[in-house]
Amino acid sequence: MKWWDRVKKSPFFIKLTNWEYWPSKAFYYPVIPQILWLMLRARHLCFFTAANPGIYTGGLGLESKYDTILKTPERYRPRAMLFRAGEPLENLPGRLQSAGLEFPLVAKPDLGFRGLLVRKIENEQELGRYLQRYPFDFILQEYIGLPQEVGVLYYRIPGREQGTVTSITAKEFLHVIGDGRSTVEELIREKPRALLQLGRLQASGPGLLAQVPAPGQRINLGIVGNHAKGTRFINSNHLANEAVCRNFDRISKEIDGFYYGRFDIKCESLEALTSGEGMKIIEINGACSEPTHIYDPERGTYWSALRDIARHWRIIGRIARANHRRGVPYLSHRIMAREFLHLFAYQRKVRKLGGS
Repeated sequence: MKWWDRVKKSPFFIKLTNWEYWPSKAFYYPVIPQILWLMLRARHLCFFTAANPGIYTGGLGLESKYDTILKTPERYRPRAMLFRAGEPLENLPGRLQSAGLEFPLVAKPDLGFRGLLVRKIENEQELGRYLQRYPFDFILQEYIGLPQEVGVLYYRIPGREQGTVTSITAKEFLHVIGDGRSTVEELIREKPRALLQLGRLQASGPGLLAQVPAPGQRINLGIVGNHAKGTRFINSNHLANEAVCRNFDRISKEIDGFYYGRFDIKCESLEALTSGEGMKIIEINGACSEPTHIYDPERGTYWSALRDIARHWRIIGRIARANHRRGVPYLSHRIMAREFLHLFAYQRKVRKLGGS
């Protein structure tokens, strides 16, 4: 392989020349002046906490994901339970049975972000080892095998009956297609998106990488619908029609104190976004929600991504100020500082344990 070919296939070069892989700082540092302006308008540094009064910190990612799951309308809610750090593992079989959970299931930390420590677990022994390795509060959630995963970002101005869907993102999970000759690892090395995940895949599934798939055989390399884990985000904003908006009006009004956020959904087909039939809401994110369609480089640019991030922060500011005028307090600076210190300590502990 020539030196230039090696450079082009290096993770550094792939990230450098493809803006969708740039670090989050590249997307959020440019909008800091606007966020400061929103703080000034609200006369409070933590204005965003009033965007969703029903979610702690407004849903900035510092809240319990399990508490938010419980706010989801029951007909859309996957079966789930919270297993707390330090709880005896002997309790696990009975707790799983009481919650109606069977294997495989999905384990994800109650405080999580960007697919951190999310794993599909096949049996009780594997689950016990995982919970022992990572002594955190974990959500154990039924595995939803529906074929489509979609992110839908919705907002509604307080006092109004109707809201708007501003972003719909279809997700294509990381995979390779066999040719009958190459190993999975060789196929990964030929696909830039997969190559960026090679280190993680080598650590989590070395046996899979040595397999030689048959021609046309699809090998899935992950179940986490997160861009940081290699999932391809596809801008599907053309689906945001009136029927979809009214469906999410109905859903959002069943969630106490919810005005802005992204629904991460598993569904039979994209038509479920219109009717609500055949879909499950696997997660709800609040003020930290991104319009994830921005990461589709075929339908946008880095500059359009910045524009859309800025637009959504304006929406958050507008909702928060409207709620504040209706009597919703902003969370105090002291409490917010405490929560961030807790988050930083948590992140350090995860890194120390080798979590990714």
